[in-house]
Amino acid sequence: MKLPRKLPGLVEAACLLALAGFLAYLLMAGNYWMYLNPRFQALSWAAAAVLAVLGAYSLARPPAGSTWMRAGLYVLVIVMCLASEVGVRRMLDRQGLDQAAQAEEAPLPSRVSKGGVEYVRINLGELFDIVGKEQRGKMGQDYAVRGFARRSPSLDAKGEFVLYRVALYCCYADSTAVGIRVRAPKGGALPENGAWVVAYGRLEPSPLEGTDAQDAFGGAAFASVEPTHALAARLLEPEKAPGTGMMYEWRSEEPYAF
Repeated sequence: MKLPRKLPGLVEAACLLALAGFLAYLLMAGNYWMYLNPRFQALSWAAAAVLAVLGAYSLARPPAGSTWMRAGLYVLVIVMCLASEVGVRRMLDRQGLDQAAQAEEAPLPSRVSKGGVEYVRINLGELFDIVGKEQRGKMGQDYAVRGFARRSPSLDAKGEFVLYRVALYCCYADSTAVGIRVRAPKGGALPENGAWVVAYGRLEPSPLEGTDAQDAFGGAAFASVEPTHALAARLLEPEKAPGTGMMYEWRSEEPYAF
């Protein structure tokens, strides 16, 4: 039996609608951050809408030049999308990652007072940039910064640890660890390795010696530890990490993303 001429075009149209549905699913199901930085959500919603309109139009008026080879490529894209989602779900389940990691927290005040001192809430990427760009007017401020603690024997001996977070620039595949050394308060205990901590303190010049900080990351290639300054903490507070604790946004002025 001879297949209808319009059938390849109808397959393409169905695939366009399926792509629109897949994008919408990612945006609503909580796995979007594994593919793209959440700051691109508005652009992805727009892309999903365009795909849906094109798919509906092609369904009503199938493309005249469509071929089975081209339709097959569309089908292959859909299969790859589904296969990637199955892989992502398995990894999320295996690693125990929070699928709603991209959900925004309730807005926090840009500053917080502790012990009579006002601290600027800031994330590690933003603090890293302030030091790297030598923004002298900002380096003398008191900061509240949070992240995961990483320890090593050489840093333990100095009463220090690395506070780090994973920065998501575009998608999960290009994520990298960003860290700064934190000097624990005098007489204070160091946090457990892997604990989520909020450190309150001020930046101080402290050249990185040898591989002390990198040792805390176990030789990981994609890790950056600020080499010239450390945060002298007045207070360390344990806290529950929001989602996966990843950083998705960087700002150059208050209110910082924290």
